[in-house]
Amino acid sequence: MKKISLFLCVLMTITGFMLGNPETELSEYLDHETIDNIMRSLWLYRGGNYLSEELSEEIITNLLSAKNQNESYTQRMQHRLTWMMNNPDYFTPDYTQRYTTFLDYATSLSPQKAYVLTQFLGLDSNKGYEEVPRVGYLYIPKDHAPQFGFQVGWHFFVGNCVDEEGNEYGIQLMFWRYSLLPSQMARYFDLTDIENQVIEMHFAISRAGDRHYRSKPIVVGGTTGLVEFKSNPFTYVMGNNAIFALQEDDFTPLRLSAKGWDKSHEHEVEIEIGITIEQMKKVVLNGNQGALPSVGGVGTLYYSITNLKMIPGDSYLVIDGEKIDLVEGKFWFDHQWANGLSPEGNPRDLLVRMVKTQSGPEPSGWDWFMVQFDNETEIGMSAMHTLENTPFYFQTGINAPGVMTAAVTGIFVDEEGNSTDQNGVMIVSEWVKSIYSPYPELYWVTDTWYPNSWEFRFEGEGVPENIKHFFLKPIVEGGQSGFFAAGAQYSEGGVDTFDSAGNIIGKGFAESVSYANTIENMLAIVGLPNNEDIRQALEEPSISGFDSLIVDLYLAWPENQKKLMKLLSDMQ
Repeated sequence: MKKISLFLCVLMTITGFMLGNPETELSEYLDHETIDNIMRSLWLYRGGNYLSEELSEEIITNLLSAKNQNESYTQRMQHRLTWMMNNPDYFTPDYTQRYTTFLDYATSLSPQKAYVLTQFLGLDSNKGYEEVPRVGYLYIPKDHAPQFGFQVGWHFFVGNCVDEEGNEYGIQLMFWRYSLLPSQMARYFDLTDIENQVIEMHFAISRAGDRHYRSKPIVVGGTTGLVEFKSNPFTYVMGNNAIFALQEDDFTPLRLSAKGWDKSHEHEVEIEIGITIEQMKKVVLNGNQGALPSVGGVGTLYYSITNLKMIPGDSYLVIDGEKIDLVEGKFWFDHQWANGLSPEGNPRDLLVRMVKTQSGPEPSGWDWFMVQFDNETEIGMSAMHTLENTPFYFQTGINAPGVMTAAVTGIFVDEEGNSTDQNGVMIVSEWVKSIYSPYPELYWVTDTWYPNSWEFRFEGEGVPENIKHFFLKPIVEGGQSGFFAAGAQYSEGGVDTFDSAGNIIGKGFAESVSYANTIENMLAIVGLPNNEDIRQALEEPSISGFDSLIVDLYLAWPENQKKLMKLLSDMQ
């Protein structure tokens, strides 16, 4: 009887859509934020109104399916929390209080809320996902595909373009995906790989001399039927937003198509791109044949295409109704997938995990950069956050932080596409406050200081002349910050590249992650109160005294020390 009743309910609801207002009917089954994301992903949003009458019957059926209901997302997440409590990792803090508290409070989860909740899970959160091997051994073009068995991954495009009048634009488009459940658990709930995903789109345009336009992060669950992937020709779709190859058997020419809405100022601005790009250099494998880093099954698999030429004629962007034809540009593509990155997870190797218990936590976050020089060479760089630079993170005071110096690693690509690793120093002496949000009702303004110019120095044998000393400066003033759908803030935008004499020698992009403390905002998004129960649950526990004793005894044994040294040596 229950199945029959459910069928009749769905049938009557669909009939109601045909006769009445789809938006009104949808609101009986889905929360407002979920509806908003769905409508924006389908480009059915206009100035605060939804064009719900344009929803197809197929889409309506998917949206009303049992798998797509908040009740189902809640059930699946509660199952995962219970499973984690019943199957704890060895030599790991006890998260029973945290997960029990979540079970008590998180009783109505949308796809986005379930996704936010995963960011509060403990070090055991990456159990059950595919592990990162020590050596990447990536297979291109096969590995252009989203790797749904891994915890998190992204397809990331950034570039700088010029219009007919010489105006410059920095453009970012990223499809970021998260597997809400480990694959085996997803199959238990009869979810396909795609149905198990939450996909969010990051989209921004900076216009030099104007400002940074950033879309509200649009996030949808795979159970909506709005996420699709096909390997040949490569086609990755989220609603009406798409990354797709224009011919079979080749990754490029590739078309980038996206639309979003920026509400950071009084007047909401619609932005859009339709851009075609073509690969000019071979794929670069980062780290150890594409594994960077990889320690005990935790890390990322990572490759880049550093030079993608924009094809004019059918490449354009739109800002607030103004269509702008683009005549020249270059893009950079990163595809990365990971285990234990978001949130931080346990090494799956037991010995590595035991060693990890002996070290204190490092701050999360990084600064990342790409530069495409005028001489057809490129460099990608990163500087991980460190304990020494903690005074520069989470800063919201009246005065800007001082001068920050950090070690930076880079991979330099020459004219022929050959790559070499480089080591240098990054110096930040200028900062900008983040005083805007693309959607302030949901993502709060943080007033956080972010880096706003960068100096780089690379030294030693084999360092190419053009990267020994250079500077990056944003193409707009006022900052280029945005948000992940889970609530974390970051900065990302186009930059000009200068030599020490002040001459422009290239274009690039700069990214700064985990400078803002957004915990309270994240709690609000997921619907958790900022009360004493939640605050206590989020306190980081330590491993038990017994586990600590076992670790000390194990590592004190000479044979185990030799084993550990060999393991660490193999990971270099």
